[in-house]
Amino acid sequence: MRDKISCVLIWLDRLHWLWLVLAAPFLLFPSPRRSLVMLVIPALWLLHWVVVSLEQGANSRQAGKEGHGQYSEFRIPSPAIPQTPLNGALLLMATMVWVSLWATFDIVFSLPKISGIVLGFGVFFAVAREGERPNGWILSVLVFFGFGFGIAVLGIFGTNWFSSKISLLDPVTTRLPKFITGLQGAETGFHPNEVAGALIWVLPLMMAGCVALFFLQRSPESGESPILVKGWQEQMRGWRLLGVTILSLAATLFVAAVFLFCQSRGGYIGLALTLPALILIALPVKWRWRISLVLLVLLAITIGILFASRWQAGGLRVTISNLAANPAFSLGTLDGRLELWSRAIYGIQDFPFTGMGMNTFRKVLPVLYPLLLNNNDFDYGHAHNEYLQAALDLGIPGLIAFIALYIGAFLMLANIWKATWHPQLNTDHSLKFTGRGSPVIRSLTLGLGGGLLAHMLYGLTDAVALGAKPGVLFWMLLGLIAGLHSQTQAQNHLVAPDGSVLANKQEMDDAND
Repeated sequence: MRDKISCVLIWLDRLHWLWLVLAAPFLLFPSPRRSLVMLVIPALWLLHWVVVSLEQGANSRQAGKEGHGQYSEFRIPSPAIPQTPLNGALLLMATMVWVSLWATFDIVFSLPKISGIVLGFGVFFAVAREGERPNGWILSVLVFFGFGFGIAVLGIFGTNWFSSKISLLDPVTTRLPKFITGLQGAETGFHPNEVAGALIWVLPLMMAGCVALFFLQRSPESGESPILVKGWQEQMRGWRLLGVTILSLAATLFVAAVFLFCQSRGGYIGLALTLPALILIALPVKWRWRISLVLLVLLAITIGILFASRWQAGGLRVTISNLAANPAFSLGTLDGRLELWSRAIYGIQDFPFTGMGMNTFRKVLPVLYPLLLNNNDFDYGHAHNEYLQAALDLGIPGLIAFIALYIGAFLMLANIWKATWHPQLNTDHSLKFTGRGSPVIRSLTLGLGGGLLAHMLYGLTDAVALGAKPGVLFWMLLGLIAGLHSQTQAQNHLVAPDGSVLANKQEMDDAND
């Protein structure tokens, strides 16, 4: 009877991602009646804890029967919540979400963002857990690409293309249909800046994926394969690999086109600053300074040609005014942003420790901090700055947790990058970090960091607020980073049959001897 119950629990636990997918629609579009669905996330963690306890007990009993046999290389079952460097920041953020319940003027009004945060936590730990296995990580990357492509498709048919900053794009955006309206939180359609903020998470990784496929194309048909995971080796060869490459390139170009149509200047700047940085990191050290110098010279020449071509009798003053007259370069919205930021700072000063509650800034703003330059009747869903918005929603401790997520993620990426040069990290427990497979991992690592960095820069002048529906991509991105980082640690964290952790592979070999 116990074995049957254990088998059922293990089966339910292995399908943890399915229960998360089934709960996702209720968490994305919550209501007070459906709020109990949020308990699905901790229930999945509790279920995994029970399964882990059963497996550890079975391992201990088996080890007791066999005595002190040879140590075998297998990984200890993961805990209920995967251990990642981000767990401390996530705990602080979760605590501040609870605290914000006492600060909000209406829990029901804050419910969509609270539910979104809970779903984000569930997505992060599910992806991080699957990402501990090579096959699971690659499948999670494909799902991430699928989500990004899906948002691009929804953006084509549901974005409210009210903004025209680049006249060359008007013939396209004015003809795009708008079939998707009336959704909770986007009744008149999606805001183009928010669509751009979501796509900028996934676009650098999609570009890096195309580069990684290029490295796979260069591999010979025989000899050592740079394929990341055993089992994919025969599937990713020849015409099939070429087909995947063409399909990936087409999907990347489509997502890039939708991103371009959004005309988000913050998104443009974030991506424009990120891509050269990634290229410089990817180059050998001896070439970085040379390429940097060439880029600076080209930038200076471009600026010089721009000013020279527009130089008129009025000189520099007329040139700048001509640029400002172009909507793409106009600073007309800057005064409005500065006013919003000043009101956000007032709100942080008034609610420094608890925040004013998630999703409440849009209602509190016209009442406590009326605007002078902007329209008070307009629904400002956020402060047009992700960091100020995090502090408004969850207080300064919540802002610290949010910034800590970025810091922890970049530190993990740095460790992954170093691991690609480490000769001991080429094992069955992890992706191929060395040899001819290392350029693939380096490309994907740069893509992960590029999405994070580009959105971080975007968040300085715009926001996809914590708990917003597109924010699922943010949590998936963090989960992918955490899963890949876990694989870099796999070589040095092997266990004996009794569950005891050995310090490294050398200790394993000594124990076997």
